[in-house]
Amino acid sequence: MPGDFGTLLREHRLSAGLTQEKLAEQSGVSTHAISVLESGRRRPRLSSVMRLATALGLDPTDRDRLLAAVRGEPEPQPGREPAERTVPRLLPYAVPDFTGRRSEVERLLELAAGAGSARPLVISAIDGMAGVGKTALAVHVGHTLADRFPDGQLFVDLHGFTPGQRPLEPGAALASLLRAVGVSESALPLRTEESARLWRTRAAGRRYLIVLDNAVGAEQVRPLIPGDPRCLTLVTSRQRMPELDGAVGVPLDVLSHDEAVELFARIVGRDRVAGHTSTVDEIVALCGRLPLALRIAAARLAHHPAWTPVELLQRIRRPQKLLTELSDGDQGVAAAFVDSYHALPPAQQRAFRLAALHPGEDFAPRALAALVDAPLDETEEVLESLHNHHLLIEHTAFRYTLHDLLRAFAGELLAHEEPEPGRRAALTRLFDHYRHAAASAMDRLAPLERHHRPQPPAPGGTPLVFADRTEAADWLAREQANLLAAVRHADDADLPEYVADLPAVLWRHLKRNMPAQEALALGTRALRATRQLGSPAGEAAALRHLGLVQYQLGDFPQALDLLRQALEIQQRIGNRSGEAHVLANLGLTLTRMGRLGEALDHQRLALQLSRDIPESAVEAIALTNLGPTLTRLGQLEEALDYHREALEFHRRGGNRLGQAIVLNQFGEHQQKLQRHPEALELYQEALELHQGLGDTFGQAESHTQLGDALLAMDAPASALQHYRAAIEYLPHTGERYNLGRIHYGLARAHQRLGRPDTAREHAEQAAEIHTSLNVPEADEARALLDSLTS
Repeated sequence: MPGDFGTLLREHRLSAGLTQEKLAEQSGVSTHAISVLESGRRRPRLSSVMRLATALGLDPTDRDRLLAAVRGEPEPQPGREPAERTVPRLLPYAVPDFTGRRSEVERLLELAAGAGSARPLVISAIDGMAGVGKTALAVHVGHTLADRFPDGQLFVDLHGFTPGQRPLEPGAALASLLRAVGVSESALPLRTEESARLWRTRAAGRRYLIVLDNAVGAEQVRPLIPGDPRCLTLVTSRQRMPELDGAVGVPLDVLSHDEAVELFARIVGRDRVAGHTSTVDEIVALCGRLPLALRIAAARLAHHPAWTPVELLQRIRRPQKLLTELSDGDQGVAAAFVDSYHALPPAQQRAFRLAALHPGEDFAPRALAALVDAPLDETEEVLESLHNHHLLIEHTAFRYTLHDLLRAFAGELLAHEEPEPGRRAALTRLFDHYRHAAASAMDRLAPLERHHRPQPPAPGGTPLVFADRTEAADWLAREQANLLAAVRHADDADLPEYVADLPAVLWRHLKRNMPAQEALALGTRALRATRQLGSPAGEAAALRHLGLVQYQLGDFPQALDLLRQALEIQQRIGNRSGEAHVLANLGLTLTRMGRLGEALDHQRLALQLSRDIPESAVEAIALTNLGPTLTRLGQLEEALDYHREALEFHRRGGNRLGQAIVLNQFGEHQQKLQRHPEALELYQEALELHQGLGDTFGQAESHTQLGDALLAMDAPASALQHYRAAIEYLPHTGERYNLGRIHYGLARAHQRLGRPDTAREHAEQAAEIHTSLNVPEADEARALLDSLTS
């Protein structure tokens, strides 16, 4: 077929009048490889493709056709943007046993029929308590109406009342909506107001159904409402929103009696309730007709085949003294919870209470084992029982969470039944578990830096041990949110040792997996804790980490100040290893600022110190940083020596991340020498390493450099693919320098493809970013912008 790589390669070779042997001689790709590629038996490497394209003398259009064939994509069309994305259909799975709500559903359908009137329609089901089924109703209606909104159905969880999470900022919610309707990361505005305008623009003329779930209030929702009256927005919240203009309130109360009976019967089976009408009526009444309470009570009956509804009713009637009201005057809801609670053995009751202490959104069995101070196998059995009783939700395999209403109930029990010293001891055990497990994971991932991190004592029980790097990285990815929540909670509980230690232990992981603004808040807490503990070494480490966060944010003067404070402490306490570490970071920062002579002095001193001590971890950093600085200074032969030495150093130590970083730097060196195919080879190898590590930040860097190399080889459409991939892989980390580089590359690629307006937009963003950072690259960005506006 026309787009098949082997067929295209053969056509171009024959058109050029070359044999396979002659093409091999001119390209440096072996005759055997060319034969295999033309047969379609193997996928070529990017560098081989570019060598072949150069040898064949292909123009940019034919190069891009060849590259598109490698990726299995349609042939790129110069001057045309890619086709629109698939219509978004993002509604969650509808609850299969959705019951009742007939009047509410009819009301919503009636209001939806008005979509297309003079103003945007907002429906807010807001005055239902937690567990009343607001989300289930919105999703059910959304699926019912889906065909009326052919441009897509969107869903955003605003986390207004999600335990352990902050409500989603309007800007982040808008970014989610814009991505869903096909706006690329490169086109996402930086400011909320601009995002809202772009959202309204993209929604204009469309028929979208939007579900905004779990809103905290009108201020959060207002920017997310599209301006087109053909769109329908369903908002769920625990609060009424009379101040939300255009909203039509649909209050959601508990189920009607008949609906509640129907739901109960569907869960336990109609044969189990036959002949027990009055008993079921009383159960439903005691459960307050709240869907969540009904499900808990029904689960109790379903898990006891020998019971009839009579036995269940007897148990629900027996709560001793209700501990607290879970909603105003609703004794029945509390009765359902209390009955389920008192049906548990004491160990399970205690586990349920202590689960409310966990500061994160979900937890694994080991975390609960630490809280309750019990063996893991016993804890797993407890969790299974709590899950079977619908007191815990297993939302993914072996990870559990509490519904927020049940969390509140467990918290009330905790306050009444667990003395404060016991609660604090449980928290301490949990934090000990997380601190030690995090240190064990980091020891697998970055063994050379082990002595730079706190080494916490092993907690009680069987500590978590990781078999390899992959297992350690997977655990950190799953637990990152909990580890950060633990730091915040420890700070609130005045446990400074954990506030200081956890960020220091996790630093190497978090610097590539955490938005810089969040890292700034975390680092500030850690610095305060080290000073509270009177730990100069800890303070110096926290200052260094904060300096590198400011580096990532682009505040280079502030980064220098923090790093110099860290250097002064390390020199004062005689920590030569720490001194070398900070010197290497100062060199990195000065290089980014264009102060290359000073940078080189710091990096050479860091290397010398690291070898005198000796200190392998810092030696690796100094070696890695020297090559790029020398390359920028034009000292390419010496830079080459350091690139090779650094690469060999990381390969000997099995440090794949270090290898990937050096390969990208080595590629830039090769590009300085106009060796673009060699650079492509290095960038591609680096990308594969970053992909294997799941390092999105590194993938963004490799894609950017691949784009640069392809652009230098006159393949702008293919370069554009990599720049777009770079922005897709670059989350909202706060890393603005590389974002500016990507926009600069996008501007140049669009310029080559004859799209001056799009090129100018990206050039403006590149110039704005690099000018605000006061880096040397600002001059070339402004020059490009001037050429596009003249």
